[in-house]
Amino acid sequence: MSAMMFYSNPTPLDKKKHANIKLQRQNNYDFAANSNSLPVAGFEFFEASRSFPIFFVKNSQEQYVPIAILSLRSKGHELGSNWEGAYVPAYVRRYPFVLSSDGVVLFDADAPHLQEQDGDELFKNDEGEPTETLENIVQFLKTVDQGFRLTEEFCKAAAEKELFSKFSGGIKLPQGTINLGELYIINEKSLHEKLDEKDVYEWFNKGWLAWAHAHLHSLGSMNEVLKRARNAAPAAQETSEETSA
Repeated sequence: MSAMMFYSNPTPLDKKKHANIKLQRQNNYDFAANSNSLPVAGFEFFEASRSFPIFFVKNSQEQYVPIAILSLRSKGHELGSNWEGAYVPAYVRRYPFVLSSDGVVLFDADAPHLQEQDGDELFKNDEGEPTETLENIVQFLKTVDQGFRLTEEFCKAAAEKELFSKFSGGIKLPQGTINLGELYIINEKSLHEKLDEKDVYEWFNKGWLAWAHAHLHSLGSMNEVLKRARNAAPAAQETSEETSA
């Protein structure tokens, strides 16, 4: 899953070229409207688990990556524009900014969040010093980037301990059973059996035990996904009927 999936025009932020740019804060996540799943970092597992089930998938390098399942649709979700009542992953909240692999701050030049009229300034004075707004953004980006790096370490350690199992369940709906495909979970039995005393101490200190249990707890949130789908169905039906009337 690409780290730049929402960014149509990623551009390095330059204090000279973008001296007058301002951030217009928006409680609108329409840029993620076509996503049915998103990457999440380990530090988010507890909060995300209340809204979404967290599974693992394999990337092109055969590495395990945790994702939050937003919807059972093949494309998109039922969260609307502002995701009211649901957790918003850091992967989404950082937009329209992101750090490049070498630590350069990028922004999506096509994002409506940035313009030169209204909003919070990113640079101050002729020297182009960052404002508090930009400093907070950069700190958040670094926190998120570090969180994903630590999550990679967690997934690598879990794979080395052979803790992952393929998810074999399906979701039964009135229209049939949905096969969730190539998803993986941490096997709770393996988690308890394959970590020795030294491993448990290390995993506890790194927060990995908590992450593993938060992931397992999150699987019950599939009911939240189904509930949102059921609530969205009557609205879609009404729209369809109004259109055909």
